[in-house]
Amino acid sequence: MAKQPHIVVVMTDQQKATAIDHYGGPVRTPNLARLGAEGLLYERAFTPHPLCVPARVSFWTGRWPHSHGARTNEIPMPRTETHLAQVLHAHGYRLGHFGKNHCFTQEDFDRYFDCVFLAGHGDVIAPGVTMVNSGPGKWPAGPRGIRRPLARVRREPPEESATYRVTERAARFLEEQASGQQPLCLWVSIPDPHTPLQVPEPYASKYPPESVPLPPWIAGELDTKPERQRVYSHLLAYDDLREDDVRLAASIYYGMIDFLDQRVGFLLDTLERLGLREDTVVVFTSDHGDYLGEHRLLGKSNAFYDCLTHVPLLLSWPGHLPTGERRPELVSTIDVMPTVLSLAGVPLPPGVQGQPLPGTPGAPPARDAIFAEYGAGGPAVTMAAAERLYPPGSEGPRPALLREREGEGRAKMVRTLGAKYTHDTLHAGAGNNTADDELYDLDADPWELTNLAGDPRRAGLLAELRLRLLDWCMETEDARPVPLFYDTARLKEIGRGAQP
Repeated sequence: MAKQPHIVVVMTDQQKATAIDHYGGPVRTPNLARLGAEGLLYERAFTPHPLCVPARVSFWTGRWPHSHGARTNEIPMPRTETHLAQVLHAHGYRLGHFGKNHCFTQEDFDRYFDCVFLAGHGDVIAPGVTMVNSGPGKWPAGPRGIRRPLARVRREPPEESATYRVTERAARFLEEQASGQQPLCLWVSIPDPHTPLQVPEPYASKYPPESVPLPPWIAGELDTKPERQRVYSHLLAYDDLREDDVRLAASIYYGMIDFLDQRVGFLLDTLERLGLREDTVVVFTSDHGDYLGEHRLLGKSNAFYDCLTHVPLLLSWPGHLPTGERRPELVSTIDVMPTVLSLAGVPLPPGVQGQPLPGTPGAPPARDAIFAEYGAGGPAVTMAAAERLYPPGSEGPRPALLREREGEGRAKMVRTLGAKYTHDTLHAGAGNNTADDELYDLDADPWELTNLAGDPRRAGLLAELRLRLLDWCMETEDARPVPLFYDTARLKEIGRGAQP
């Protein structure tokens, strides 16, 4: 077999696709442009779950969250799963993890990784950080409270930030291992642009708040949406979010992306300096997106708007993959795992539900729909409970309900090129079978402002997408092979006292 390629996976945290210029956004990312010119850019890539741990476990296993079982941020990689790091380790790769984890257990790190450098988001107010408030004195902030005031770093040099240190340590691993005979796999897991929103100068000032474009808002939008979205807005006091809040948040968020793009360029330069670029598959993506003002919200929640599910995805291997191609197909980040294994010439383990990405050798026909899900079957967190515990205008930490909200229901999404449908069973039998449904005409309403689930003129489309969602649920359940009941040899063993 030909020499196996090195693999570098760069994953950012909470980066919506449409923040950057290649997806129509305002942030200039010349190094991502460089990566796209050397490979493939997927215009319509989506996360299977807009929450850190489930999305990352799906990325590394190539499986949907309901299959692997890591359904909240409290459930890391299940021991029963076969993941990319495990498979590559078994095929001779040396592995390094650099940055935010939110995926693997310590047992995984001990067994499969040769180098682990952990770095997270840090404190809300770190040393050298100057707070910048859109409304002085109005919003509380703290490690466990509402984080409406936003921070940017003024005195801390870029070299002391997590993003810099993560990429610096990854480059050192490449330098230390470049002369070895084993192929390498690096997970460069950059903690930005996740909250707390802070970034060193000069990046903090590159996108002045007054220059930030705003998404459209309509009065009472969430009144027509599932209750869980109104609960999230209430818990974080976003009901009176102002344009100045959004402009300030976006200005820092964009600066964080600008900074991490510069560090992606540093990694590409390192590969070229070491003579490894043509021997290396490079992937760039994010685990999920961010509201960043859409729907009058910030952060992320249990919803499926494109701002939360649509993520950047670029893939490059010079001399082996097409260059400079923009692919319009619907793809999922669960497709990266089988793609990487296919490029490395490694067989897929049983149960993988992703498929090689379009434009790569042997890729199957593209999907006609993409899917995502959220929740772990828990009870609903109602507005009545949220308002009772936290009356309007109240301040202070409220992590309990925010955590409980992560596990409520079994919400699922199906998205085609022109429409989106979401469904949950939280209020099944309540007399309104669209109580937790959403339906959007993405051609006419790309911002997903008007929920058409209750429109009788769209009943046919709703029924079509509901059936498509049901088909997906049925097709992806029991993904791993199970013994057939008529296996006569096994029946004889059971008859002799073996455990069934």
